[in-house]
Amino acid sequence: MDSKNVLNQMGRLLDLFRKELKNEMRDLPPLRQKDFQVLEYIWTANPEHSVRMSDLTQFMEVSPAATSQLINSYEMQEIAQRARSTEDRRANFVQIHPTLLKKIEDKMEDLNTRTAALLDYLGPEDSEALERILTRTLEWDSARANEAAAE
Repeated sequence: MDSKNVLNQMGRLLDLFRKELKNEMRDLPPLRQKDFQVLEYIWTANPEHSVRMSDLTQFMEVSPAATSQLINSYEMQEIAQRARSTEDRRANFVQIHPTLLKKIEDKMEDLNTRTAALLDYLGPEDSEALERILTRTLEWDSARANEAAAE
């Protein structure tokens, strides 16, 4: 097994993913790394894909005014929107804008379809091997990260 060859193949695969992702995102607003982090936080918060403004402020480690300014910008770009709680009128929530949410869900469905096609192409044995290898790779990387954090 040649580690340089494995690294080269992984690099080629990542390049293909990056190019495809760039093409897939042409119809989305221009997003920075910070925007992706905020959207991921909102997306994973709960099934409704919404978070309290105060929780978002804590996550971003900025002032409430900075969070409000960012959400104002997101509202103009149709990235996110504010919503009031139906139980507590004082609570403000931020959710992914419905237009962007639909685009994300469509892209996720397409990705699931393409992944299923890849697994069909690989066949059951290679699909199971790929899943096993990816799982072990993530376990290895997690263990490395934990060791580095402990130092």
